[in-house]
Amino acid sequence: MSSTSRVPSSTVIMSNVMNTNVTAQDSLYHICITIKRRLEALPQLKPYLNLAYSSSELLCERQSLLLSQKQQQKKDNGHASIQSNSSIGGDSSASNGNSTSNGTAVSANGRTSLSSTLSTKDDMFMDSTINTSSGLSRSTTLNTTNTTGSNNNIEDTLLTFSMGILPITENCDPVTQLSQLFQQGSPLCIIFNAVQSQVKLPVVSSDDLKICKKSIYDFILGCKQQLAFNDEELFTISDVFANTTGQLMKVLDVVETLIDSAPNVFPSAKHILAEETKKLNEEMASQKASKNNESYNKIMKEFVATERKYVNDLEILDVYRQQLLDSNSITSEELYMLFPNLSETIDFQRRFLVSLEINAKVEPTKQRIGALFMHSKFFFKLYEPWSIGQNAAIDFLSNNLDRFQDTEFVIKTKLELQSFLYKPVQRLCRYPLLLKELLQRSQSNTNIKELEMALEIAKGIARSINDNQRRTENHEVVKKLYGRVVNWKGYRIAKFGELLYFDKVSISTSNSSESEKEFEVYLFEKIIILFSEVSQKKPASLSLKKKTTASSLSLNLNNSHSTNSTSSFMNEPKLDLRGRILIMNLNTINAEGSRSLDITWESPKEQGNFILKFKNEEIRDNWSSCLQELVRNIRTESFRNSSSHENRTSLQSPTLVRDTHNSIMSVGSSQIKRVSDLLPKNSSSFGQEYRSVSDNYKSSIPESALLIRIAYNSDFYTILIELDATISELLQTIKRKLSHSGVITKIKYQDEDGDYVILESEDDWIVAKEMLRENNDQILNVCAFN
Repeated sequence: MSSTSRVPSSTVIMSNVMNTNVTAQDSLYHICITIKRRLEALPQLKPYLNLAYSSSELLCERQSLLLSQKQQQKKDNGHASIQSNSSIGGDSSASNGNSTSNGTAVSANGRTSLSSTLSTKDDMFMDSTINTSSGLSRSTTLNTTNTTGSNNNIEDTLLTFSMGILPITENCDPVTQLSQLFQQGSPLCIIFNAVQSQVKLPVVSSDDLKICKKSIYDFILGCKQQLAFNDEELFTISDVFANTTGQLMKVLDVVETLIDSAPNVFPSAKHILAEETKKLNEEMASQKASKNNESYNKIMKEFVATERKYVNDLEILDVYRQQLLDSNSITSEELYMLFPNLSETIDFQRRFLVSLEINAKVEPTKQRIGALFMHSKFFFKLYEPWSIGQNAAIDFLSNNLDRFQDTEFVIKTKLELQSFLYKPVQRLCRYPLLLKELLQRSQSNTNIKELEMALEIAKGIARSINDNQRRTENHEVVKKLYGRVVNWKGYRIAKFGELLYFDKVSISTSNSSESEKEFEVYLFEKIIILFSEVSQKKPASLSLKKKTTASSLSLNLNNSHSTNSTSSFMNEPKLDLRGRILIMNLNTINAEGSRSLDITWESPKEQGNFILKFKNEEIRDNWSSCLQELVRNIRTESFRNSSSHENRTSLQSPTLVRDTHNSIMSVGSSQIKRVSDLLPKNSSSFGQEYRSVSDNYKSSIPESALLIRIAYNSDFYTILIELDATISELLQTIKRKLSHSGVITKIKYQDEDGDYVILESEDDWIVAKEMLRENNDQILNVCAFN
């Protein structure tokens, strides 16, 4: 779907289009008001304008009804979900005087729920006939074409060219009124006949859609034959009945060209603009009842002006996109990467601006700015590809800019193009600030409630944008991190889940005798990984205080990137992996002071605490929210696993029964499996045998050796191995011990958290011995597999 862009003529010749001045007459709302006022000067059009107004009023009412029904349906679904112990986020709403809803128009049911709503109302609206004073009648055309063409995520709640619902004092918007006017067909023929006298087109007023289309065809043919229009300058019949601003603007351009050619029939646009400006100034003067209102109006004026500039910037970007396409400078895939959803985004933002300008013309107590955001919430998802692919687009430009430079292009420099590509994300992040300022100056209780909801929506949209960009950046960070770490010690980064945050963090414990040390912390979905910088000196270590055992967990970290950092790792020092904490082992996450988190953890053998100190409170809160959500998700999943397995569990050991109900990540060469999948079949016997061997033989194990306890099927074996033995010697000894059982292909050892990790490399063997040494233990439990 293409998007016609109405860019000021001065724009194309300016060297810096970023400084283009955008005025009211450049917006679709004011363009339609001006054209409508000029058409009113032709008496023959008055009944058709009245009919278009009535049709538009009905469409606006129906759009409000649909939004109200969908909001009520969402609330009903929410109540049902609460009763079934499920939670669905929703916005509460209050009714206005027009039986409309203040809530968001988005429903989780999407098109299905809307279809059911339409099915109960279509007959009433589609068959309704509106009679004007002249006796003309025409069936109301309800066009619910999806605004994004093939994009099925956008719901068919847009029956007009304004978003959401109108203020109570406004019956319809001028854009929809002109669209309804042109769909009648005969008004176009009247305009044609008024601007030229050589050939007169037949004017047939009818509510038959075929006759309306025939009149439109006659108009198009007359423009070609009598006025020398070519196909590129004209529109099609489908453009007239489409529900996109881009296609409507094609019709507006032709009509405006015609009426400009007949100044003796239609008043000039400048004259109309002067009258509108005078009227607006009088209305604003009457609204200056208080300083607070004056301050509110000032913010509202800035809101509208910056929105006009933003829409114009998108239109300039669309012109540039079309120039690239026409010049064959770029492939379609590259074009979408640079300008994802551009046409759909422009269409939405034009409608959004129409609603914003309608609200700006009424007094503050009657405005519905909050409701506008609530009903637009779903459509802001159009920006997801922008936020995800922005950095990739900028990198692509840096490497391919020579292909996109042309003196005829509307955007001429790399800096300008980059600035334009940043515009969408910047605008979304500006909305919360504007809404906050309006909220601080609002005196209407209704407005305050709606603006508070809108502010939360805008903040959520901005957070979503930032999260998308952070995920994209973190993906690059993980790729570079893989090469920075000197020795992963058998850990597999692909098993950690998504990287969520990384930062330079100071870590301490509740033990006052231990000094605070700075580390580099990487928070993944399943694990927190800790690193120290590789240097000549011995790496710093931190003993996290244990509550039940004397053993300690050594954690090391070096200087890190900020959470928002995207700089290259090429010149960064190498890192040494020093420790890790599984998310599933976290117990509590509590904010402490202005920027610290106090976290307690517990493994099957021990528990402890550590305190993370971040750069500021915002970063701390982001980590805290993320960690708490991860822990909640794991506990929820654990509960589900427990419920589904409780009738099948045969383990008698309380500790082992607890572990089978959790998904344990075995880091190293292993896969993510449950403990029950890794233990021998008679796992209760395994637990009893473990306690028996530990008690009887631990004191007799030489200090220079380790006792390796091997579980294989239902049997248990023990061997002594020297501490300085290599991994090859260990594996050969185990395989000789089990030579009667066939070929042993895999050995896994149990780490301190109960996880089973593949033992196959020297690094794995070193990690296992370090674990035993830190825990003052000499018994290593392993499982053997064929």
